[in-house]
Amino acid sequence: MKKIKFAGITAVALLAVAPVATFATTANTAQAGLFDGTFTDPNAGKNANAAVVSTINSLTDQTYDENNPMPITSKFQGIAGLTESHLASSPVQFSSQIVNINSSMDDAATTALANSAGQKLKIYVSGNNVKADMQDAYKKGNGRSFTFTITVKNGENTVATKTLTYTNNTKTDADGGTTTKPTSALTEITGLNGYNVITLKGSSSQVYPLISVLGKKSNRGLAGSTDWYTDKSGKDANGDTYYRVSTDEWVKAGNDTILSSRDSI
Repeated sequence: MKKIKFAGITAVALLAVAPVATFATTANTAQAGLFDGTFTDPNAGKNANAAVVSTINSLTDQTYDENNPMPITSKFQGIAGLTESHLASSPVQFSSQIVNINSSMDDAATTALANSAGQKLKIYVSGNNVKADMQDAYKKGNGRSFTFTITVKNGENTVATKTLTYTNNTKTDADGGTTTKPTSALTEITGLNGYNVITLKGSSSQVYPLISVLGKKSNRGLAGSTDWYTDKSGKDANGDTYYRVSTDEWVKAGNDTILSSRDSI
């Protein structure tokens, strides 16, 4: 069996990110005080809460254009629903909403929101006319935007507040339709279960191009007659499937690009 390769890095380092525990240094003294007594292990609670706070504070405004198209409006329905209901969600529940519209969020951020030690925090999302403004931005583009505010609470104490603005700079025609062809930016990012391997069946002289999640071409490629570990799949606007082979490099599926699952690597 051929040795399975990883795109320029070792198996241990593949898709590696800073461990969640490093977020603990971001909690200031006031925040640490608010976290006391929430968990049986105070240090575990402080670290987990600080990781959630750091993740929320690290979220950035999003700008879309022809090269980075705005996700379809159904991707934002969870966020719009939270603004309308005024109900709190746990970090892990919120994660399923925010990751849905931020497909390039790294693994440290998603892990922080999913950490069971941080689930006693409550996350609120507020905003005016978010659903209507979101639909308007998607349909009409030309700089239209929508805004919502994320508030993280520990009991009655607010430990983080973040306002995000999503702007669609896609140019549209008079009827509200886009004037450009679909781009190759990836959406519908899905995690793959188990150990998955991409086998490139072409000759060793053949080079398989790679793109980023935003559809930008990498300056690296993969040689044929090689195997590569993968953990996620995604689709471009044309419905073509891609598989992730490094932190942000994806190879296109095809007749000579075979996905298989194995018990181990």
